[in-house]
Amino acid sequence: MTSSPNSRASAAFCALLTTALSFAATLANGEELTPHPENWRPIVYRDLQIPGPEDRVYVDLWADAIQSNNRRYLAAGDRRYAVGNAPVREAHVTVRGGDKVALLSILDTATGCVAVTRDTAKNVSVKMCPMRLSFWNGSKATIKEAKGCYLEPDSREEHFTADPSYAVSYVAFDTAAKAIKLGVILAHRAVEQCSQTVTLYP
Repeated sequence: MTSSPNSRASAAFCALLTTALSFAATLANGEELTPHPENWRPIVYRDLQIPGPEDRVYVDLWADAIQSNNRRYLAAGDRRYAVGNAPVREAHVTVRGGDKVALLSILDTATGCVAVTRDTAKNVSVKMCPMRLSFWNGSKATIKEAKGCYLEPDSREEHFTADPSYAVSYVAFDTAAKAIKLGVILAHRAVEQCSQTVTLYP
């Protein structure tokens, strides 16, 4: 299945893009090329509820969605998260090549995602969540939006990620097609709805 994310063109969104991608480019300075990007590898997770300095690029990229999620918790009378953000996690992959940086990020919130499937044996869920692809090409930056799968373990803090021998969200870069491929394995089987290809170029 191939995703065709829609481009955003508002001034506010362009400002957000510039901030996020400029920081992504800063991260790329001095970094080597992504080794063997065509190989499948697990996606990287971050907890953005109380973000640290290393989370800045993801918080900037998702600032509007994180603030919206916070407001919805407050509107529901939930004031437990006066410090930091309401529960929010992120999964991403970064691909670097020369002066180009691609960052694909999926945001997991209770208010922004819908259930795809759930494994009760291990208490692991797969959700369809907002996804953004940021692409920095020298001095030019673009961003696309779509939906992507987020593999979510149970809510206990010690289970931040699922057991990779049982369930894993993975990514690879198709160098010929200039596209990021995504997939999810749950209970040793592929989740069909989560097999996606997201191209860097229109």
